[in-house]
Amino acid sequence: MAGDKVERIAEVLELVLSRKSVGVRMSEVCQVLDHPISSTHDLLRSMVKAELICVDEERTYRIGPRFIQLAFATGQSLDVRVLAHQHLERLASNLGHDVYLAIRVGNAVTYVDRIPGQGRAAVDIRLGDPVPLHSSAAGKLYCAFSQDLEAATLTAPMPALTSHTIRLPDDLEVEFATIRDQRYSISNEETISGIFGFAVPVWGAPGRLIAAVHVSAFRDLVSSQDRPRIITEMLACSDAIAGAMGLLDTRTAEA
Repeated sequence: MAGDKVERIAEVLELVLSRKSVGVRMSEVCQVLDHPISSTHDLLRSMVKAELICVDEERTYRIGPRFIQLAFATGQSLDVRVLAHQHLERLASNLGHDVYLAIRVGNAVTYVDRIPGQGRAAVDIRLGDPVPLHSSAAGKLYCAFSQDLEAATLTAPMPALTSHTIRLPDDLEVEFATIRDQRYSISNEETISGIFGFAVPVWGAPGRLIAAVHVSAFRDLVSSQDRPRIITEMLACSDAIAGAMGLLDTRTAEA
């Protein structure tokens, strides 16, 4: 019956969320939820097709992009988007580059708002899709300030998205340490060739990263002399967002 299937979908989502850092195998779903193997396989396949969950090459199931899109449409992420939007618009106007707001949902980082710049980078990143944690500026920023996410990323596959992608765990660990020291992240054509990414944190309660301001720009439009101004403008935007949320005095992360 349809009602039974909806209930089983809800149970699977609850289980996957409870294991968001490691994911779940089909055998665990069957055992924990006491579901038959045949019907569980069909259910998981339908949920993957609907992008409510996703599955990797090791047949481990995790929360999918469609669920993430639904998740950031409610709760605090919505509050962050609403309060941040005008400040993101001002930043895009000042810099002329594409500006994004990123948040963490479970074990993923995703963009929840986007403001096109005047010299818009010809890259359409769908809101709600997980970003690569090992190569994107926002992903690396969240890893640097989230011990569990850092540990998971350092032990996960690191596909070479471009010739600049960091692929060795030791090198990526050094990168995370650098980000913690300088309090911002840069992706040097590591996700998309020809595109630079910059990310700065928006802090909530002490040590809690509630969002990241991200800027994407064509490599040819960003000289080494431009970068300090971009970071300065982004930090001002981050402060403005934190101020709008009443959090300006709590933006220092725990070491």
